[in-house]
Amino acid sequence: MTTTWISSRMGQFAYFDRQLGHPDWAGKRVLDFGGNVGNILLDPNCTIEHEKYWSIDVSRDSVTEGKRRHPRANFVFYDRYNFEYNSTGTPGLPIPDLGKFDFIVGWSIFTHVSKVETLEFAEQLLGFLTDDGKAAFSFIDPTFTPPPGWARENESPGRSNLQWRLEARRATKPDMDVAGLLARAEQTELTWTTVVNDDELILDPDEDGVSADKPNRFYITFCTPAYMQKLFPQGKVLDPVPPERFHCLVIDKASRRAR
Repeated sequence: MTTTWISSRMGQFAYFDRQLGHPDWAGKRVLDFGGNVGNILLDPNCTIEHEKYWSIDVSRDSVTEGKRRHPRANFVFYDRYNFEYNSTGTPGLPIPDLGKFDFIVGWSIFTHVSKVETLEFAEQLLGFLTDDGKAAFSFIDPTFTPPPGWARENESPGRSNLQWRLEARRATKPDMDVAGLLARAEQTELTWTTVVNDDELILDPDEDGVSADKPNRFYITFCTPAYMQKLFPQGKVLDPVPPERFHCLVIDKASRRAR
């Protein structure tokens, strides 16, 4: 069976609209980095104009399907290597330059690449902003536990983000030692944390955990808000907004120039 990586995830527009302070999206050029099939456009309150929307993704199938679902929008295949989602892509391939954008959003992109790639992607993407443009990227704090009534029922309410994700992986590998992995994490001052496949927990932020002899099954990264702020001192780290468990990094062009 071929994996296509077409996402059914919804809620992206409501999330970014709140984190960006309910901006006026009408007439604005929007780049959805890792936008998959463009589900952000399906929100009934979304005012992004399809002709001014671009999605870049490493999933060829999602780009093809996005074009079919939203023929007036713009979808671009980005054939860059990604451990989980595009293992045959080209390592280090630059992001295609599609001009300047008023808003750049990235839903759960920083959660599937290494720290080095996160810094690289952010630097390239921020270069695509207009003078008054803003970028927003969601990320997962391993220690965040949503309060009662916050998280969706299938997202392990009452458990930390790290425990939630590890337990979700155990559904495909019942003998996975979730308790042991969590115990290791509790003994470390977490900054950037990586889970590779089903059993490898990497606590060194400068180790990406990728090697040629590993099966390309699963790759997810976590970052504490304090460490994300350290990586991007010019940005603002915002708390999650219900029902999402993701923090958000917001950077505008003006603050980037002021570094």
